[in-house]
Amino acid sequence: MALYFLSDSDRELVMEVRELASTQIAQRGNYLDMIGDQEPDWVIPALLAERNLLAPTIPESYGGRGLSMMATAAVIEELAAGCAGAAAIVVANNYAITPVLVAGSKSLQEKFLPLMTQREPHLASPVINDVPSETDLDHKGPIPEDITRISTTIRLEGNQVVINGSKDYILNGAMADFMVLLARNIDSRRKSRLQFVLVPANTPGINIVEPVMKIGMRSAHAVRLQFNDVAVPEEYRLGRPGGGYFLLLQTFDRNLALVGAVGVGVARAAYELVRDLAREKNLLGKNTTANSYFATALADMSAYIDAARLSVARAAYHIDQEGNYSRVSTMAKLYATRVAQQVTSRAVDLVGRMGFLVGHPAEKFLRDAQMLSMIAGSDYLHRKTVADQL
Repeated sequence: MALYFLSDSDRELVMEVRELASTQIAQRGNYLDMIGDQEPDWVIPALLAERNLLAPTIPESYGGRGLSMMATAAVIEELAAGCAGAAAIVVANNYAITPVLVAGSKSLQEKFLPLMTQREPHLASPVINDVPSETDLDHKGPIPEDITRISTTIRLEGNQVVINGSKDYILNGAMADFMVLLARNIDSRRKSRLQFVLVPANTPGINIVEPVMKIGMRSAHAVRLQFNDVAVPEEYRLGRPGGGYFLLLQTFDRNLALVGAVGVGVARAAYELVRDLAREKNLLGKNTTANSYFATALADMSAYIDAARLSVARAAYHIDQEGNYSRVSTMAKLYATRVAQQVTSRAVDLVGRMGFLVGHPAEKFLRDAQMLSMIAGSDYLHRKTVADQL
């Protein structure tokens, strides 16, 4: 994020995060990428918790930093430049706390939000995706992404909400203190019957089925979960009864720009890798065919990254101003994802055959960028969302 958009204190924080991300977090992220993501790892969350960065938008009244969305996007970019998985952990936390901040009762906020600001790591998990029953091969075109197809159910029994169902690709799911789960009323599939529920992770009936083995962002642990008659107090419902659909839209709209910031950070890391390689080999500043090829490629990459960063900044600005941010936030995620994938692919080509070897930073950046297409909805869904608002 362009630092001239930020206050002096926010600029200092961003530079502190840059130093942390490029050293300790990057080193741990590279190690976790090599060994895989079978087991959760607490090293990166602990580093972030020490600096109160696991959920930087939590208000100061609950012990958080109370960062603006603009400053948070800048922090996410720096984290992603060092380790995309580390940034994904923070983004997942922010997705989880948004329904609590927007629609949770004062007592729920006071009970759960301060956990995220302690100096020991505490995580939250957004539990939205159901276990898929279909694949792209079952359709002649893309699977219609309709949130009303959620099959996880809730029912009221006395003064408790009882949850049953399966959820897939749940970031922070094995590590969270609490989850924010989206389900539908058992007697209806209509949008008006969706509901968010806050679920403490130690509630009986929650079972970790298996870890989700991802191609990238491996330092952000994900699992498949099963909910068997999981009962929580009725007051743990978030928002009015049946208001989950609109709360979901609000949650996505407020956080898609942060996913875009992850894309900017990954793209920047790939660009800087190629730029430094070109400088090391004296491939810039000389009028030869090879030098011209590298220089023009780097110029294109830099321009794309700046455009993506400005798209994220525009969305963050509108969110901070509580303006109409749905379309610009979706566009930021969509465009930054595309830029990250294009820039990382170009970086692999420019690095040459070494970039295709497992363990090289270029191929890691490429895999991390591909993960962005499935976080918070597919590119197809976001293109449709933008098209519907033209």
